[in-house]
Amino acid sequence: MANKLAESFATSKQGCFLWVTSAILREFSEDREHVDESISESIYVFFEAQATNVLRVMSDLPPAELPDVIEDFFRLLLDALLYYPQKLIPSPLFVPIFQAAISALALEQRDPLSVVLHYIRDLLTYGGENPAASGVQLGPAAEHVRQIVGQLLVTHGEALVKQTMAGMMITFPRDCFADGSGVLLSMLELLPAQTTEWVDRTIRLLPEGTVSPTESNRLISKIKERLAVPDSGTQRQVRSLLQDFTNTYRRRYVAPRDGLGHLEATRFHFEG
Repeated sequence: MANKLAESFATSKQGCFLWVTSAILREFSEDREHVDESISESIYVFFEAQATNVLRVMSDLPPAELPDVIEDFFRLLLDALLYYPQKLIPSPLFVPIFQAAISALALEQRDPLSVVLHYIRDLLTYGGENPAASGVQLGPAAEHVRQIVGQLLVTHGEALVKQTMAGMMITFPRDCFADGSGVLLSMLELLPAQTTEWVDRTIRLLPEGTVSPTESNRLISKIKERLAVPDSGTQRQVRSLLQDFTNTYRRRYVAPRDGLGHLEATRFHFEG
């Protein structure tokens, strides 16, 4: 059955086969009682085959042509991250999946965007002390998982910050603002100095004349000021700064897509 589902998706590119894959992944996950370990392992191997198929499709077609597939794929990945984090995060597919997620942030449809942002937010928890899956489930792998996520963010975090901010300033539906700012807040919590620098660089990629140096410097200074003295209100204050800045930009420019310029999304490419 698993092989048939993988073959069917590869042939049809229909998201329904990913939905069924997700149901199987949940039903036979390692934390279920009375599931033989070999069966659970086989189901995970099936998931990786299915994920590889999707990444190949996403490499061939732009996100705008695959919104339904992307939505079903990242719903599947939410389950994989919850039930198999100790397998998925060290997997060779982990980095390509993250790059695909960044590419998918160029979408403008609420539902697929929301699912992708939820996946990224859950993923970022594994870089800190409170992962979405319990520490008991991760066991001895917890520190290794944290290191892998940390290295991923050092390498690809700037692209994530750039695409998230581009979405909040230009393309995201309003229902996705909270999740977008949630991604940026998590990044600021995990890598405060680097993320602040990436936010600064992103703002300076905006078309000339749209944001003055004074406005840019004021935002970055206020973020640094809040992060320097963390307390119970820091997250709320930084979220407010980011949302006020991006909302002001959207209101100011009626046709912002005319000036997308250097914030244009990078096309995803998968070599697997």
